[in-house]
Amino acid sequence: MRIAIGAAKSRIIRQLLTESCVLATLGGLVGYALTAASWKVLSALAPVSIPRLAAARADWTIFLFAVAVALANGLLFGLAPALRSTDSIRLPSMRDLGARGVATGRHDRTRGALVIAEVAITVALVLIGGQLLQNFIHLLTTNPGFQPDRVVASVVLPEPERYKTAEQRSEVYKRFLEAVRTIPGVTSAGTVDALPFSGENHGGFVSVGRTSATNIRNQSIAEIDIVSDQYLQTLGVRLEAGRWFGQEDMRETSKAVIINDAAAHHFWPGTSAIGKELCVNCTPESPNGWKRVVGIVSSVRHADLDAPPGFNAYLSAGALKNAVFLVARTERPIGEMSKAIQQAIASVDPDQPVLLTASLGSLLRDSIEDRRFIIILLGTTGGLALLMALAGIYGVMAYTTSRRTQEIGLRMALGATPARIHALLFRQGFLTVLAGLAIGFGCVVVVVRTLRSVIAGLGAENISGMWIAGLVVLLTTALACWLPASRATKGDPILALRQD
Repeated sequence: MRIAIGAAKSRIIRQLLTESCVLATLGGLVGYALTAASWKVLSALAPVSIPRLAAARADWTIFLFAVAVALANGLLFGLAPALRSTDSIRLPSMRDLGARGVATGRHDRTRGALVIAEVAITVALVLIGGQLLQNFIHLLTTNPGFQPDRVVASVVLPEPERYKTAEQRSEVYKRFLEAVRTIPGVTSAGTVDALPFSGENHGGFVSVGRTSATNIRNQSIAEIDIVSDQYLQTLGVRLEAGRWFGQEDMRETSKAVIINDAAAHHFWPGTSAIGKELCVNCTPESPNGWKRVVGIVSSVRHADLDAPPGFNAYLSAGALKNAVFLVARTERPIGEMSKAIQQAIASVDPDQPVLLTASLGSLLRDSIEDRRFIIILLGTTGGLALLMALAGIYGVMAYTTSRRTQEIGLRMALGATPARIHALLFRQGFLTVLAGLAIGFGCVVVVVRTLRSVIAGLGAENISGMWIAGLVVLLTTALACWLPASRATKGDPILALRQD
């Protein structure tokens, strides 16, 4: 009509591009506003392990970037429809405008390709997010090998200027430990040089047999911790066989060692490890680190809930002079223990600082905070992608159905039932969705194989999570196809045939 009254095609194209860019820019501005508003929430949820996240801001550079991307989208996705609209106009065909009630195949194929791409991207995001969510739930239910509830740990390092010798450090730490044990509500307390999930790891070598003791290549890597009496009981580790450490085992001459069940089953399969000899940190230069196994305890995950428990050896000789963490199990609220421990340490040495006091449960939770943050981001992104896919599919289906108004009226006038019309429209739309689902599943397989060595939790073993996430996408996209098809069958066929 505009061309018929003298408008040039270039003017029509500029008008359509202007409308497209205005809409895209408004969308970009709304997106930037949501980003700026949600940044405080994002920074509060993010773990401190992500570098420089707290310094990031949605500043003017982000604003300009959002506007530029919005304009680029407006031009990119507005130019093709504008050119197509002006190229397809022929003045003699205006009397045939009634043909608009039948959709053209070429344009439907283009819209179908866009729907396929949208569904494929949505499937990839939702399925990968579902896999990581399943893995995260598994982490939350994983047994760390100890009971972190009501256990607090404090970092207490005797001042080296005042406690210069090992004997002095050992004596003052003994008094620290006795003072903490007298705190009301403390049921047990002990010390360790490397606490699980604290970031401290003391790896070493263990071996059995005289030949292995002089050949490092035949030795096994283990976590070797120096602990005081009551430490393992305080941690809540289960005693499988043998006995705990006692006061007599803390002498420098003690040869006692407690190992975990993983090491016991590896070195002495089918037999008892109690009384057997184990060489700890033996080298060709120092092959005499032989210890005698006095107890076997349950395996403790020391640094990662994802990894299976490794070998663990606990030594008691010289525990207090090597102590870093003072661990206490209490019946009092965790929040009260920090001040109580500081007062107990101050009663022995008023100048001795307590560097940090934290619950073991909080250390355990902090170890998976980065995973929790990734899950939140992917869950949010996947949810937004799913909503966008639903809106896109519904919009395309509704538009395609509206262009077939006269065709639907003609079919119904010739005897087609609303159920058959509904099934026809739904089937045509849903086949497009299924194609997107198939492509999305293929992309997920490729992404999982590429990234599973980088991102923990991606793997073929989480197939049930993939099916659940895929089913969610399938049902929601089916709903987006069903609604326009259902609405199309409720019209009057006579009015549809008369529609211009």
